[in-house]
Amino acid sequence: MKQKIAIYLPLFSLLSYWYIELAAVLFSILVTGNILKVFNILKIKHITCLILFIIMEFIIMSILNYNMQKCFEQILLITTTATAYYIYFQYVIKKNICLFVKCYLNVNIIMNIYALIAYALHITISGRLESWGGEPGDISLLTLPALIYYFHHKEISLRSILTLIAFILSESTASYVALFITISLLLIVYNYKNLLKIILSLSIILSIGYTISNAISKEIPEKSNAMLKFQETINILQNDQINYYELESLNASTYAFITNLLVAKSAPSRLLGTGLGTHPINYKIEYPPQNTNYRLYGLNSNDAYSLTIRVFSELGYIGLFFLFFFLYRNFNSKSLFSFMAISYIINACITGGHYTANGGMLFFIFFYFSGKYIEKEALLKSTNKIQTKKKQYV
Repeated sequence: MKQKIAIYLPLFSLLSYWYIELAAVLFSILVTGNILKVFNILKIKHITCLILFIIMEFIIMSILNYNMQKCFEQILLITTTATAYYIYFQYVIKKNICLFVKCYLNVNIIMNIYALIAYALHITISGRLESWGGEPGDISLLTLPALIYYFHHKEISLRSILTLIAFILSESTASYVALFITISLLLIVYNYKNLLKIILSLSIILSIGYTISNAISKEIPEKSNAMLKFQETINILQNDQINYYELESLNASTYAFITNLLVAKSAPSRLLGTGLGTHPINYKIEYPPQNTNYRLYGLNSNDAYSLTIRVFSELGYIGLFFLFFFLYRNFNSKSLFSFMAISYIINACITGGHYTANGGMLFFIFFYFSGKYIEKEALLKSTNKIQTKKKQYV
């Protein structure tokens, strides 16, 4: 009973504020008596790398004359959250990824049922689905891995249908794109012999979907929120000469995405970035608040709207390289759980720039463990079966 409470507590906190989520995972570690296990996982090489990183950040921000307080706060927050979730997987769940996924799916369906009831009662955010906390995009972000699970297992059940309905009603363009990318990867990996047919089929589906959505957008503009954002974003990215003030006439999501992208591109020190937590500083320098009265000025300036944009802004090209290298190094194409985790990360790379909120660090650690241990478990099971057969013959 104690272990189940410890597993579920952080999952129920994913739509709350980051400090509530952190408190929940720390409490889950404390209640299971694993708080001192932090000394088991910290190694000299980890501490050395952390110290070198802090020194590098200190030098960069001293050269740029940036305030270092936010940087140290971010380093402390990321280190604490990552360590806590590592202990959570290592000692609370005890590397039982299947148990974690089962608990995650249970919490996800509860969250979606609550959101659908609220939607039926017209409790929404601009007509979009909302749950007990967070924005519609946060709900779709946390629901996406569950959809990948149901798709892979070809599950047609009440919970899968309700999850799909909730996902659609959240109307998150980024989540739709992340779903398409992840399902494409799944199909290609598991059906690589029919790669040409898959690419052709996906192209046809995408073309038909675009045509239908485009037709709907002309006939019923208010029902085409996702397509409107997508079209406006594509159109503005094709413009080589854009400035911040021209963007103020766009929809809120496109405005937030493009302004933060322009800030990241224009910020100094593009190779190493300007330091953790400095994107808001870059935003004010590159897009001064005194030059505009726009009511949405500063939208998503703290999290850069997208994880990719934030990493590029704060850690530069080197930071992006390490992010994608981590994904490449730990992705296990033989593990469904890797696909579930990476669907979340792809979504966060499109929109969702907070390092630790809404399960950000949880899914990165989940991605690490799913790629590292599932393959070993499968190999162990295979070995056990062979040994059992040998004993039977003997």
